[in-house]
Amino acid sequence: MKVFPRGRRRMALLAPALALVLIPFSTGTASANSSPGWGDDKPDVLASCNHDSGSRKPDSCQYHEVNAWTALGKRHQASNVVANCAGTDNGTYAVNYSYSTNTSYSYEQEQSIEVSVGLSDTFEEGMKASSTTSETWTLGNTRTAASTITNTIRPGYKGAYWFAPYVRHSVGWLEVHYGKRVDGHYYWYYPGQGSSGIHIDTPVAWSDGSLKGELYWAVWKC
Repeated sequence: MKVFPRGRRRMALLAPALALVLIPFSTGTASANSSPGWGDDKPDVLASCNHDSGSRKPDSCQYHEVNAWTALGKRHQASNVVANCAGTDNGTYAVNYSYSTNTSYSYEQEQSIEVSVGLSDTFEEGMKASSTTSETWTLGNTRTAASTITNTIRPGYKGAYWFAPYVRHSVGWLEVHYGKRVDGHYYWYYPGQGSSGIHIDTPVAWSDGSLKGELYWAVWKC
C-alpha cells in the first residue's frame, strides 16, 4: 500500500459537548471500587468525585497535571474504498470521508466507567490551557473532520482516505479532600501523590472548532 500525505485541513464541528463520556480502566480491581488498583479498604475516590450517590461526597476534587504534550494520533480509515478494478482508463471519483473522535480517559486499558460533567470539569481545570490562538482542546467535545474530495484512480487500483487526528495527552493524579476523616485521612491522592497514573487524551481543534489532523490518500492494486 502506498500512502501519500495530503496535509492539514480544517473541518466543521458537527456535535456539541456531551453530558457523559466513557473512560476505559483496568479490570484488576474489586467490583465494589471503581478506582483501579485500590482495594475496598480505601475510599472510592473516582466514584466520590463522579458524584455517585452511593459514595461519600468530598469537599473538593482537584486534578494535578504532571506532564502534557501534543502528538499526531493513529490513522483511521475515513472513507469507503473506491475501486477502478475493471476500468481501462483513469477514473475520477468524488470521495466522501468523515472521522469523529472524543476525549478518552484511561488508567490502564480495559474496564470502563461513566464520568459526569462535574468530574470532566475537574480534569479540565487541572489541565494546562492552550497557549496559542490557532488550536484548542476541550474535554467532552466530539470533533469531526468531513469533506468530499475528487481524486483519480488508475486502472486496476483501489483507493481510500485515512485520517490521523492531533491529540493532546495529559497525565497526572487526583487530590480528593473529605470533610470528615475517611479511613483515618482527610486527603486521598489517586493513584498516588505526584504520579502520572491518570491519562487524558483530547482531540485538538482549530480555533473555529474543527478537528486538526492529517489526511492521507492510499492506493493499492485490486
